[in-house]
Amino acid sequence: MSTLHIFSKPLSHYCLNTLENLIDSNHALLLVGDACYNINQFKQFSATLHLLEEDATARAISLTESDINISYAEFVELTLSAQNTITW
Repeated sequence: MSTLHIFSKPLSHYCLNTLENLIDSNHALLLVGDACYNINQFKQFSATLHLLEEDATARAISLTESDINISYAEFVELTLSAQNTITW
């Protein structure tokens, strides 16, 4: 994977134009913390969208079968496998 974008805040916190210009469709996104609330809105940026399972569960977010839920250990593996990591 070339780039992993990690978001921790709701989508309204970010400038959409900036995100559209910096996130390529082949980049992966990881939602942690309050960013998990906006899973459906973040899907517009990438086909590869991960959620930190513990954060989604803590916020009582209903997950679908198509959502990729990862543990903290998988979070570390995902970060290590990316060539670039951007934390927003």
